[in-house]
Amino acid sequence: MSNLLALAILLLSSTPAPTAGDQSFCNDAPYKRDSIYMSNLRSLAGALIGDAARLHSATGAAGKDPDRVYGAVLCRADSAGADCARRLRDALAAIDGDGRSPCALHRDVAVYSELYQLRFSDRNFLANFSNAPEWVDVTNPDLVPLAVAAQFDERVMELLGAVADAAAGRPGRWAVGEAPWSSSGDRDRTVYGLAQCTWDMPPDHCRACLGGVMAERRRKIGSGKMGTAVFGARCTLRYEMDVQFFNVTGNSKMVSLRKKKDRAFFIIATAYTSAVLCTRLFFWLLSVWRKQKRKMDLTEEPQNMDEILRLWRIEDASLEFSFYDFSQIADATDNFSPKNILGEGGFGPVYKGVFPDGQEVAIKRLSARSRQGLIEFKNEIQIIAKLQHKNLVRLLGYCIHEEEKMLIYEYLTNKSLDHFIFDPIRQASLKWKRRIKIVDGIAQGLLYLHNLSRIRIIHRDLKASNILLDSDLNPKISDFGMARIFPSDATQATASRLVGTYGYMAPEYVSDGLLSIKSDVFSFGVLLLEIISGKRSSGFQHNGEFYNLLEYAWELWKDRRSNEFIDQSFGDDYEMEELMKYLAVALLCVQEKTIDRPTMPDVVAILSSDGITLTEPKQPAYSYAKLDVSVNVAVLSSRNDVTITTTNGR
Repeated sequence: MSNLLALAILLLSSTPAPTAGDQSFCNDAPYKRDSIYMSNLRSLAGALIGDAARLHSATGAAGKDPDRVYGAVLCRADSAGADCARRLRDALAAIDGDGRSPCALHRDVAVYSELYQLRFSDRNFLANFSNAPEWVDVTNPDLVPLAVAAQFDERVMELLGAVADAAAGRPGRWAVGEAPWSSSGDRDRTVYGLAQCTWDMPPDHCRACLGGVMAERRRKIGSGKMGTAVFGARCTLRYEMDVQFFNVTGNSKMVSLRKKKDRAFFIIATAYTSAVLCTRLFFWLLSVWRKQKRKMDLTEEPQNMDEILRLWRIEDASLEFSFYDFSQIADATDNFSPKNILGEGGFGPVYKGVFPDGQEVAIKRLSARSRQGLIEFKNEIQIIAKLQHKNLVRLLGYCIHEEEKMLIYEYLTNKSLDHFIFDPIRQASLKWKRRIKIVDGIAQGLLYLHNLSRIRIIHRDLKASNILLDSDLNPKISDFGMARIFPSDATQATASRLVGTYGYMAPEYVSDGLLSIKSDVFSFGVLLLEIISGKRSSGFQHNGEFYNLLEYAWELWKDRRSNEFIDQSFGDDYEMEELMKYLAVALLCVQEKTIDRPTMPDVVAILSSDGITLTEPKQPAYSYAKLDVSVNVAVLSSRNDVTITTTNGR
């Protein structure tokens, strides 16, 4: 009896492991019992739950519009397949008409729990890897001491970032980890974390999804919480203090941030010895590689193209764009007739095409001599597919045929901005008010790329020829072949390759390869000067003398002669106060030091308001690039401007 009493006291006094609760989400659109939609839902759910029991997650669709159903289910990676399948079936039964859930018989429904997540919808949320709806749950509301809350949050973010990186890089798309934590006067403690995506997500999509979840946690949870979980349809994160809430054993599967001091000497010695032994081998292999590289074509060898295409189609099956056959593109362009060429981009010509149903498209055909290979090509596809904004060009699909690589975009009737502002006749059709509306649209597009999209994008080649205009002369940023996904919590990175266009590249990027959102801000400033003046930044001359456009604008600004900088085709149809504001913003954007340049939220706020006092611009940087003759520069386009790629950002 005494033993039973002791056991009862122990159970009552023990602190249970924190657990996440259950949460349901649904919209107001219902479906009827025994309907085609219900049949499709049950069929899809049965297939996905069976796959999730084996693979821990599954996604798919069933049926035809308007009764087509899209679904995603996820079992926590350490859970037993049969147990998770049972839980998923119980959750499905609750929303499938038995009346136990307020979300029963709703077309768009999600149910999240500690061990599983599911979502079914008549909307194609799979197309853009949407993680909505997201649920942030405080699983342990206990707080660390206020004095160390900031350091604790940094430690948590470090751990979550590490497990997110590991999850994105592993085939199963999940990882767990641990990090030590201690503060003054406190015992040594451990923080445990888990990150998981549905297994079909490509690594960059998975990491971007987890990055968004981390940002959501930071926005919605106060500082110092000892346990939090964020659940979504495609990815999830969780951490707990002192409670290993997952069932994983063995250090080989655990990401650990513990410092292994006892191994430090061994690691250093091994690294030093290896470096000495491998140096000669490295340089020998490098010389052999360089010799072989000279013999290779600039494009990839096509022998593995079928396998590459197969993998791409699997990865991109749920994205909202199409794979076109070469014959379709050839027919649409009248076999690439020269009369259908719209212009010449950095990587090849752009054709107008018309499909049999009358749809007009713009087809970017990459030159066989182009330095945009498969990596850049896929980069452009996947980046644009994630971005949806009225000031960004819309990708419709792509085509690969032998060595041919093509991108199919929406067709914009007015071509590109440089087609207007640099032409003596056409520039008169873009009056001052129309030009500042174009500037505002470009600023909104960049603001979306830098701050408002799920992933942060640095364009790296913003220029007049990459701003397309629709039938109403609304601007759309195009050409994402050089764009780069940038961590939301990073301030700058070092580029492995220098890419961009002379006259638009920021000085720190040209000289040291340093890349940040301020690189795009610099390019925006140069573009704004061109739009105001109607003059190119490269090759600009005044009174027979060659100037840098930035220098010319600065000289007129200092001398209070800004009205001389404006495009003379405006006549008197502009307001001097408005001109001064836009010119001041342009000069602030092209400052030598990045800290002196505004961010795009700052730019948008200034341009949309008349009550903001501006900082007086300093002397701007000079945008021409000084390159050592030893740098391997490849000229990719000689029309209008020069786009360059170098092997190293120095």
